[in-house]
Amino acid sequence: MSNRSLHILSTKQLDDALIRQAGDGVQLDCISFLEIQLVPPDQVRVLLSDVPATDQSVIFTSANAVRAVAAALTADPQWNVFCIEAATKKKVQQLFPRSAVRASAPTGAQLVAQIIEQAPEQVVFFCGNLRLDTIPDGLKKNAIPCREKVVYETIKTPASIDRRYDGILFYSPSGVESFFSVNDIAAATTAISIGPSTTAALRSYTANIAEAPQPDIGQMLQLIPDCKGPQ
Repeated sequence: MSNRSLHILSTKQLDDALIRQAGDGVQLDCISFLEIQLVPPDQVRVLLSDVPATDQSVIFTSANAVRAVAAALTADPQWNVFCIEAATKKKVQQLFPRSAVRASAPTGAQLVAQIIEQAPEQVVFFCGNLRLDTIPDGLKKNAIPCREKVVYETIKTPASIDRRYDGILFYSPSGVESFFSVNDIAAATTAISIGPSTTAALRSYTANIAEAPQPDIGQMLQLIPDCKGPQ
């Protein structure tokens, strides 16, 4: 890496601690390309009316879903949780301390494999309106009933970018779609991906992709020094 400053775009807002973690010599712009709207607690309570508070297997693939469900509960459930690492798992442990994390994995494909291995009688999947098919399809193929409860909505909020960046941070396939609906990127710009599903979405638009070894924003930021970008 040269001594020049690196100009990096994050396609969602990051807190000050993460921005500082990017390091000196990095100009990090944050623009949200998605808006998350949690389903109101009273509506989520209706969705929870047929979900037992104990001995129920549930799936979380987003911390947004964890927050939405927790806001609607009046008592701490004792669920058997299957969840994505690491932010979602952390939020589960924080908001549902009496629940047991039966399995966690960095990707939906790896998580569904662990669910299939444990073979629960049926599961409840708390998800968003733009959830991927990986988990529901995998469970269906293995005859594990899955009841989906949509507890948050992801709304695409594309914005036109008028500058070239050395690297751009992407956090989800829907974020990729929102960004590229009104933008393109130079061949030399590195698209930094949080994980495999986001990488798969990026391949339709660029070959210059760096994927974090684990789905963690801190690990994404560690890839910034390798960005070359337009010279």
